[in-house]
Amino acid sequence: MPDRIPGNARVPATVHCWSEDVPSQTFVSLEKALAYCKKNIGELPAIEVFVHCGQIPEPIISGDELAALIKAKRRNLI
Repeated sequence: MPDRIPGNARVPATVHCWSEDVPSQTFVSLEKALAYCKKNIGELPAIEVFVHCGQIPEPIISGDELAALIKAKRRNLI
C-alpha cells in the first residue's frame, strides 16, 4: 500500500463519492486528492479514489487502504 504513493503521487486522481449529493472531483495529483479527502472526510461518505496513471483498469484506492493513506498524509502535514 505505501508503495502506491511514490510512483503515483503526481498523477491525476478523481475522488468519487457514492452519495448523489457529492459530485466527483478530479485533482492534478494523488497528493491533492488525498489532502481533499483528509480535509473533507466528515462530508464524504463512501469514497474511493481513482488513480489516472495509464493502467487499465485504473487503480482504485478505498476502504482501509484509503484510510491508512489519509492518516499517513495527516501525520506528514503536522
